Amino acid sequence: MNDVERVLRADLERFIDRLATSVPEGAHAAAGRSRIEAAEEQLAAAYTALVEDYGRWRLALDELENVWALAVWRASFAEEPVEGAIRRAA
Repeated sequence: MNDVERVLRADLERFIDRLATSVPEGAHAAAGRSRIEAAEEQLAAAYTALVEDYGRWRLALDELENVWALAVWRASFAEEPVEGAIRRAA
């Protein structure tokens, strides 16, 4: 489980705790089952999007770190300024 999933799980647990203490039994019938299901589907889609976006964020960070490492490595052999090596590495 990554950092974003931990935050989302904590949010969901707090929500369930609030629901358990504030919603009387049988209240779901008044809200309408289809409306609850639609809201749950929307929440699940948002969860999936956040986790996928975080995965892309981590990949982008890794790629940036790799470009910097390559630039420093190239600069150490070519004895050129790191800025020029970064432009070539990118």
